[in-house]
Amino acid sequence: MNIDLNKKEYRALLDILLIADWILHCYKTEEGPETEEYRNLEQKFFSFAQEMGFANLVEYDPELKKYFPTREYDETNVVMDAIVDYDNESFWEELMERLATRDLIVKEGKEKVMAMDDEERLVKTEKLRDKYAAEFERHGISRIIIKK
Repeated sequence: MNIDLNKKEYRALLDILLIADWILHCYKTEEGPETEEYRNLEQKFFSFAQEMGFANLVEYDPELKKYFPTREYDETNVVMDAIVDYDNESFWEELMERLATRDLIVKEGKEKVMAMDDEERLVKTEKLRDKYAAEFERHGISRIIIKK
């Protein structure tokens, strides 16, 4: 199979590969074997950067025998803005979801919550989640306090 990409499509593919790599590896200290196939594919597409006119975005390290995004790519790339936006939204969504679930368990009891069907649990959790959404929209995290 051959895939024909124009310059604009290739650049978009580089961005997608960086987003995927961030999701797979940003919180890991080592790249495990479970993502080797993805890393190899990324390397394959990075190897075409010079040919596609993007030598300024991807460079080869002969010692490591790997391609890496350049500092220029990191500094000018809209991908990091998208990742920051995603991380920010994920933080708030996860925080609201966990607090709402915690509150539901405190209110109803763990066994009762576990016995609920998905729809009932969702409806009850959503009401509690809305309370946190309003709070965080108005005050951010300024009123979050850890009690001992």
